Amino acid sequence: MKVYMDVCCLNRPFDDHSQDKVRFEAEAVISILKRCKAGGDWELIGSDIIILEISKTQDPVKKQKIMLLHKGAAETIKYNAFYGGNG
Repeated sequence: MKVYMDVCCLNRPFDDHSQDKVRFEAEAVISILKRCKAGGDWELIGSDIIILEISKTQDPVKKQKIMLLHKGAAETIKYNAFYGGNG
């Protein structure tokens, strides 16, 4: 299965976990990323758009951590403005 996580998902492990909802979501994201990293039937898919969005992250430490998560992607979808991103 191919798994595409947007930047909100990739940010979640680094958010404040004082709220149960945030902590549960962070744990879910981490579990999914671990399953993708383990190989087998799940693989993380990235994109040029995610890289662009990560580059706008204000906190340089958080930006670096999120970029490391994205580098674990097995495939990166390239954006092509001529084809609206589908080519």
